[in-house]
Amino acid sequence: MSGLFNTLDSSNMFIHLQKKWESFYHHPSEERLIDTLLPLYHLREWICPGGSASYKNKYELSAEEKLHSFLYTYPPYEVVRELCNRTKHFKKKNGDINLNILEGARAGLAKAGDSLGTTYFTVDGVDIRDTFMAVYRIYYQYFEAVKQGKYPSFAPSDSEDC
Repeated sequence: MSGLFNTLDSSNMFIHLQKKWESFYHHPSEERLIDTLLPLYHLREWICPGGSASYKNKYELSAEEKLHSFLYTYPPYEVVRELCNRTKHFKKKNGDINLNILEGARAGLAKAGDSLGTTYFTVDGVDIRDTFMAVYRIYYQYFEAVKQGKYPSFAPSDSEDC
């Protein structure tokens, strides 16, 4: 049996991610951030379980392989990878990125629907929800294209309408 209990394939994991993402987006907390972070990072491996070894010497990539390759060098995904790695490897020093928690609505961070008491988690001054959204949109685009029997494109500008 592959997968995890009743989460048997990448589309099931994407549904799980959607629920976690919606909860975190509307009610940011550190617990919800971690609950969103893990599937946001690992869904790539559920989609292309063979990893880069499956397409290392191939000229034509499948949609799964193309997604895997694209995300590896996609800057928002690199932030997600760095944060996910911090969940398994404790570091006393912050390293190359600046993490902050800000309490209360802030100009430039507040989004429609945020309460005045919203907690903001920033990486290098950017609301982590913006970073997560960029990666989520790529996954959304992939699953929508697959559902329609199309070959997805993975340019960040193509994912703006998700």
